[in-house]
Amino acid sequence: MIEVNPIKKLYKRLSDVGLTRAFVKKTALPSWWDDEVASNPSGYAQGLLLLSRHLGLDLASLQVEDEPIRLRDFGTCKFKKRADVSEDDLALARVLATRAAQLAASAVSTPAVAIPVNASDIRQQILGDDAPWVGLDELLRYCWSIGLPVLHLDHFPKNAKRPDGFAARVNGRSVIVLCRHAKYSAWMLFILAHELGHLALGHVPDEGTLIDQGLDEDSVDVEEQQANAFAIELLTGHQNRRMIAADRWPNAEGLARLAQELGRQAMIDPGHVVLNYAHSMGKSFFPVGLAALKLLDAHDDAVSKVRTKMAENLDWSRLPEDSSEFLMRVTQQSQLE
Repeated sequence: MIEVNPIKKLYKRLSDVGLTRAFVKKTALPSWWDDEVASNPSGYAQGLLLLSRHLGLDLASLQVEDEPIRLRDFGTCKFKKRADVSEDDLALARVLATRAAQLAASAVSTPAVAIPVNASDIRQQILGDDAPWVGLDELLRYCWSIGLPVLHLDHFPKNAKRPDGFAARVNGRSVIVLCRHAKYSAWMLFILAHELGHLALGHVPDEGTLIDQGLDEDSVDVEEQQANAFAIELLTGHQNRRMIAADRWPNAEGLARLAQELGRQAMIDPGHVVLNYAHSMGKSFFPVGLAALKLLDAHDDAVSKVRTKMAENLDWSRLPEDSSEFLMRVTQQSQLE
């Protein structure tokens, strides 16, 4: 009797929880893996361990073929999400971000420093280093300097809901995982400042996480309001700073020029000036805002900035080879099917 490779049935079970064969092979299993390895019981057992370790899957449920696969319990998670999105919709994103955060926390050699509770203190420290404003490059540099890794997680299963941002506390260290695929740095800058606010204000419990999906500056959630105020103060110097056209809407060229002028005068990132205007003026103004961002820097690449800082600061030698490869894969730029 010919024995069937158990990996075939396993792929079917994984697909039932939203993990396609293509995603599993390209993300969770190492480059040396060949499905024929699973024909041997010891090789199959090793494959299960890798899947459990990298995808946050309960090992016992993987080992029993007739049981549904369960996700591991990663402790307390606060969900900040739109009403039409369930916690189950975000479950896979949560475990992938948690695993990436845990690995990154293990690969940082810089001692963790407490985050100041007052956003103005961080702003003054960044500006005191001769920065023209608090922009994405500057805030990333600050986070890594206090031992706070910032990642961009871009590999999600095809139908998984993508959050905007994610904050975690791992063994006494804060970690931020950015998940929005944004071209322009101003978008990523606000999300990073917002997640930093959650961590600074104690919204994320020890060994716990917080996931932001559908991040909304007008949220009625108290912690979201506090994180928004923290972010605005960090970026502009004032918790409630709103920029509105005095008489008529500027066109994209005028808005870009105004943002550059105000940015220099008030030490505010010009991209944030544009988005702040767009938010204050309403949704119908956003096309003008996006056109202005393009005029400010048509070649902007926010994701690459985050990835570059990660590559410069993580000590990959602190991770097992398979885990290093997994972390590299999930923080790359291209989308997996």
